[in-house]
Amino acid sequence: MSKVIETIEGNDVILEDDGRITYTAKAAIDADGSGPSLGDPDFQSDTSLHLGGKALDATKVRYIVVPPSIISAVTPRVLGCQAHVSFQGNTVDAVVGDVGPHHKIGEISVKCAKDLGIPHSPTQGGFARSPLRD
Repeated sequence: MSKVIETIEGNDVILEDDGRITYTAKAAIDADGSGPSLGDPDFQSDTSLHLGGKALDATKVRYIVVPPSIISAVTPRVLGCQAHVSFQGNTVDAVVGDVGPHHKIGEISVKCAKDLGIPHSPTQGGFARSPLRD
C-alpha cells in the first residue's frame, strides 16, 4: 500500500507500492554544478552526483534535486536513478542528480526546465506553485 513519507512545502511525497517515489511540486530552477552560475544567487559549483569525475552541468544535464527524506526512504540508492518529470502533458527523463535541503522540493536543472518549455532562468524562471509531477 502506498504511503506518505513526508509532506514538504505542502506536497505529499509518496512511496508507491512498486518502490517509486512520486510527488507534485513547484519548479525551482537549479544552476548548480560545473556549468555557469547564470546569476543563481544560491549557486554551488558541485552536485551530489558526478559524471566522469565532475559535477553535473545544469545547462547540459536534465536532473532533479531531492530532499534527504527521499534518499533515506529508498534503498539501496537514489542518486543516479532515473526520474520522469512532467509538465502540461510533456515528460522528459532526468536523473536524480543532487540532494537539497530537507524543507524544499521541486528543484530541476536548467536543461530539464528548458526541455519542458518552462522558463529556465534560475533568477526569473520556474514556478512558485506546484505544476510538476516528479
